[in-house]
Amino acid sequence: TPPSYDDVTGICKEVLDEVIGTSSYIHTEAVNWNQKIVELITERLVRLDRPYKFCVCCVIMQLGLGTGLNCSSTCYWDKSSDQAFAYRWENKGVLAVVNVFCISVSSPKA
Repeated sequence: TPPSYDDVTGICKEVLDEVIGTSSYIHTEAVNWNQKIVELITERLVRLDRPYKFCVCCVIMQLGLGTGLNCSSTCYWDKSSDQAFAYRWENKGVLAVVNVFCISVSSPKA
């Protein structure tokens, strides 16, 4: 079975809370945060031990007056087994959007 919505969003929240927490946006740290976030989320998804490959993408931006963000993605895949999740996280000064793609590596059932 694929990872559930609760599995994926729980992992995303946990990692973002650990890596960014209550920090203000720090431009020089954003690259490090982003790398750590995608690596930790991927590691924890793999630990679920499901027959899936994972692609994890993250956007981090500073919140403030006049900021805006629009993200979009699409996939061509097997809708019966593959899944995509988007998770939005923020604190007082930082907004993060994580996209997780779960692609089954099991053979399709005949």
